[in-house]
Amino acid sequence: MKGLNSIINKILQPVSGGVFGILSIIFGITGDIIALLLFPGFDFTKNAVSYLCESPGGLYFQIGTVFSGIFAIFFVIALGRTFDEDGINEKLRKNSIYMALVSCVSLVILGAFCGSNPIVALIHGSFAFICWLSGLIYISLFSLFIMKDLKFSKNLAYLGFIVSFLLLVLLIIFILHFFKATQFLVIILPSIEWIDTFAIIFWYFIISTYMIYKKI
Repeated sequence: MKGLNSIINKILQPVSGGVFGILSIIFGITGDIIALLLFPGFDFTKNAVSYLCESPGGLYFQIGTVFSGIFAIFFVIALGRTFDEDGINEKLRKNSIYMALVSCVSLVILGAFCGSNPIVALIHGSFAFICWLSGLIYISLFSLFIMKDLKFSKNLAYLGFIVSFLLLVLLIIFILHFFKATQFLVIILPSIEWIDTFAIIFWYFIISTYMIYKKI
């Protein structure tokens, strides 16, 4: 464990943690854009994000998602370490970082396992749900910590709470669409998923640029 922490420290020490957040965004968006360009007729209102796997450029989407998740791991660790310990429960702070790691690792796995094969689709869907749920938890907790930390603007916390709410809406609709009475909700799932994707990207961008600008 000490050896792993030493490696992480060496990676994070030279630059702001925000740099890793920006790299996560760049790789993720680049993979998405290439897959979209090679997928004529893609409909954001009807096709979920993972449908990009079916694109001729699906491999670019997968590679972009995997590397996005890897850089996100370093970003959330760096962000979690910045919070002032005064007024923040240390055990809760550590648990929030663990939840962030679960979300990021799940992103890597869902990116690696993406396709129409039933087993692959099950793995992808399961880790997508875990990614959303753990994302809801850690972004909510990070936002609470940001609210209490004088290094950060409270506006960043408000943004985080909005993103958390959007993730909560996605999770609720995703669960409800499995029930017969509410299966009609599957119609809006792709749109909600894309909204949440853009919201998380925006959150990463704002937090990352703030950390870089403020040299946090």
